[in-house]
Amino acid sequence: VILPSSAALPLIVVASAHSCVIMALQCLAIVGKGNEPLYLKDVTTQVEDEESTPNPAELDPLGFGDVPGSLSLRHEFMLHASLDRLEEIMGTSLRWRNKASAESRWIGLLCPMEEYEIYGYCTSTNIKFLAMIKDDGPERSFRQVHMQTLFAQMHNLFVEYTLSPFSPINQKIESKRFDNGVSEIVKKYHESHNRVVPVA
Repeated sequence: VILPSSAALPLIVVASAHSCVIMALQCLAIVGKGNEPLYLKDVTTQVEDEESTPNPAELDPLGFGDVPGSLSLRHEFMLHASLDRLEEIMGTSLRWRNKASAESRWIGLLCPMEEYEIYGYCTSTNIKFLAMIKDDGPERSFRQVHMQTLFAQMHNLFVEYTLSPFSPINQKIESKRFDNGVSEIVKKYHESHNRVVPVA
């Protein structure tokens, strides 16, 4: 059963006679070595309304206020908080002090916030990837497998971008080609989950 939604992107729906799980990717972010914002994408079609403020610069912790299609302030604060948690995990885990492998880049669930869950991924060069999912169910192992795939694809796209001699280093990514690549990854992610999975 696919529940109706005003969002253009499909939702992940897991249904049974006793439960229904909805999982939808909300946003993606790439953060640099010094926690400078490199890229952010809101993958929803409806951004929550936020109260106006006389000093919006103070409410833009990730520095994406001047980027078209940026997140709502609420989501931006959530990502900022999850970044702190990511650094805490990396600082206390012995595996991050050793040579990183493809497996060690996956960090997993950083923190649940309200109806959302935020996942993290960090490369061996300390480039951090964040993803926020709207979650109403317990199928965490189901989510993590597919989040790992999404992050790996994002990482490959990022490497391809940085290898270009025309790409600026340590600056916000404004490449239309890169953005289109992310959109394609997100599209495939949602399409692969546009199905019903029984919950025991």
